Amino acid sequence: MVTAKNVNNNPISIQAQCVPTESFTVFSTLILLCRPYVINLGIASNFMKSTIQILLLIFLTKPSYPQDFRVNYENIEISIPGTPGPWLKHKGKYYCYFKSDYNNLITNHSFYILDKNGKVDSKVSVPEELQTFYYDLYIKNDTIFTTEYYEHHTFYLDEENKKWVETEKGIDLYYEDTNYVVYSYDFGEWGGVTWFKNKNTNKQYETGATSPVVNQFNNAYYLTTSKSVLKIADPQKLKLSKEPYIYEKAVLDENYFRFENYSTKGVEIVFKNTFDDYFNPKFSIITSYISGNSLYHLYKDSISTKIGIIQDKKLVPVYSFKSDIIPFNLNYDSRNPIQNNIYQTVQFTTIDKNVYGIIELNGGDITVTYFKYLHKEASWIYLFSFPLFTKRK
Repeated sequence: MVTAKNVNNNPISIQAQCVPTESFTVFSTLILLCRPYVINLGIASNFMKSTIQILLLIFLTKPSYPQDFRVNYENIEISIPGTPGPWLKHKGKYYCYFKSDYNNLITNHSFYILDKNGKVDSKVSVPEELQTFYYDLYIKNDTIFTTEYYEHHTFYLDEENKKWVETEKGIDLYYEDTNYVVYSYDFGEWGGVTWFKNKNTNKQYETGATSPVVNQFNNAYYLTTSKSVLKIADPQKLKLSKEPYIYEKAVLDENYFRFENYSTKGVEIVFKNTFDDYFNPKFSIITSYISGNSLYHLYKDSISTKIGIIQDKKLVPVYSFKSDIIPFNLNYDSRNPIQNNIYQTVQFTTIDKNVYGIIELNGGDITVTYFKYLHKEASWIYLFSFPLFTKRK
């Protein structure tokens, strides 16, 4: 809050707002250019001086929203045929699925490991179980995994021998720390449930949230969905689950159904977007991440992609990306997106069908890598739209 005085020498209060540095530079330049004319013309000098003082005070003492990050842009040329499927970056390498269609009848899925410059390090044969449209790509215990959507066939990448090795079917794990394991399950049009399992008591507590990104921040858990951010100070104050998450039932037997409205007991809604067209949504929160002492949110609105923080239940932008970046979430690729509560990657497309990429979120370091497709035999099929690819509700 800024305190100043008006022309009658009475105190007034002004709520200062965050203003970009370039706006302040322009404003300061205008003030300096106008100052000689104001002095020479003597037009309402007292009022003008007071106005200038107040405006300068607003700009000089504007609150500095925390920006504990640095953004770097990179460009890579790529010539791999096909359209990108799930991608991620891990330890300086890119792990990438590509899909190729032949005469619109046969679809083949390929998997590549690229070095930091986008050069092919190796190509790995994709098992028959993964030759489908729906599979994910994620990291668990420092290993790359893929799980097929319908049958939960799960493989881990044996990078040394350049092959996928089948393992136990993938569990719906979204987060884990010393106190809790967090699961989430999407029941389709009936919404989704997120469970917190207490490691000491084995009791499970649930809330209505579909496929959230989970962050532990300031002694609370924050669940980010595509439209809202929920705060859970104490998971044990959530509804005690009468139908807890059971791996055998949800994954092995595939016999898990819920038809009900889900509880919000013990949940604080710190942000919820209510100004969007249900059938043609323009707004979506892609993910949330921690940097320094702040919880940031990567989101897309009708204008551009931004990073913001929540203040007074409002999402306040602190950084805008280049206007052509359109991040997305594949609705079947949501397991364990954050590694060690810090690192994650997010795919994006652009208005140019031959340019796509990855946003790398690593604490205070953000890297935006554009991949420009140079292959001449095939073209990028522009598939991405939020209703199709955004799962979190």
